[in-house]
Amino acid sequence: MASVKQGGNEMDSMNDETITVSIGNVADGAMVVAFERALNEVLKNIADPNTPATQSRSIVLRLKIKPKDDRVQLSTEFTCESKLASITPNQSRMFLGRDKEGALYALLGDPRQLNIFTPPKPVSVPEPIQFKR
Repeated sequence: MASVKQGGNEMDSMNDETITVSIGNVADGAMVVAFERALNEVLKNIADPNTPATQSRSIVLRLKIKPKDDRVQLSTEFTCESKLASITPNQSRMFLGRDKEGALYALLGDPRQLNIFTPPKPVSVPEPIQFKR
């Protein structure tokens, strides 16, 4: 909790029921909510098998406090940033193809490669038997 009392000024006249600032009531609790959301993102990122398991993640809460000229009123602004692990690099390959009109498309197999084996012919499904009443 943050509270400051100085002798000889108007802060002495505050009653004891004033609410002191804590992380739970900054911006009406929005700072805690932002931290919980960022923590949830970090946990999901850690559980993702497509990210490096041991890479560090971080959450940074930053509270800027700017006093007014009277040194009594303060403006605050907070930010919550998280740094997650990036997706683990995964390599594969594709092949470039071009149709008769010249349009480009990607293929999984090399279009120049001939098939060694004749692909199996699709099996035809027999028509269902129709019974008449």
